[in-house]
Amino acid sequence: MQVFQTGRDRYSPAQGKVFAPVNQRSLAFFVGCVALGLPLALLFGVYNGVVPTCFRDSLSHFYYAPFWGSVFIGALIFIGTYLLVYQGEDRAGAEGRLASWAGLCAYGVGLFPTDGHGCDDGEFLARAMALFSNEGGVVEIIARLDDSTGLIDSGLYFQLTRYSQEAHYISAALLFFFLAWFAFFVFTAVEDHQRNPDGSLTREKRARNRIYHLCGWIMVAAIAGMAVFGLQRFLGWGDLQYWSDRNLIFWLESLALWAFGLSWMVKGRFLNSALRDRAER
Repeated sequence: MQVFQTGRDRYSPAQGKVFAPVNQRSLAFFVGCVALGLPLALLFGVYNGVVPTCFRDSLSHFYYAPFWGSVFIGALIFIGTYLLVYQGEDRAGAEGRLASWAGLCAYGVGLFPTDGHGCDDGEFLARAMALFSNEGGVVEIIARLDDSTGLIDSGLYFQLTRYSQEAHYISAALLFFFLAWFAFFVFTAVEDHQRNPDGSLTREKRARNRIYHLCGWIMVAAIAGMAVFGLQRFLGWGDLQYWSDRNLIFWLESLALWAFGLSWMVKGRFLNSALRDRAER
């Protein structure tokens, strides 16, 4: 093989071969692994002694954590990029277009931070090497790497743009809606080879659909819980500190993300022997 080619036909692709074929189901498996692993990685960030951070009110608040904020953003960008390039398996291409919308929403969640810092600790580190004080419910920057006087508006520190939190909330709501739609209606679609001669669904397809519906209902329940919190916050009802003390939004978001990850791993046939159709074997 000539490595350094200079002729007219240099580096021409082999005839009849597809360059770098991508297995959509393998990618679905990997994106499911990332979705399952993100909450676990952030929990490790809370309890490890090397690069610790406080247990924040939600997954989104980890945006402000040193190092772990980059993990949060990177995972969302990975998921969003996969959804953007996902082609789907339907002939009309609607599945791929739906995934693209979901991917843009994942970008919005990762790039537009939520409001506040989500920490109840007396002092906590935030990104950009700032040390904050949260004593008495008043957030103040008490030290920075390049400015020991801390002369900066701490309120503006947690605001990327004027409408950042609105963009984050809308992106998150649409993302979970799209993911639940996939679980209920896209993944449960039936192909000809997934039916028995009498027209009933094969055992493998029935098993997958049960998992898809379970994941969909978990996401719906998590969305409903977060909607209750949003209404309480918007209307001033109830004790919001109750949610913060128990990190309920974190756990609801984690449940939704785990359900999303499991559904896409099943889509990727991670249990080949039990979930793979006979025609696929």
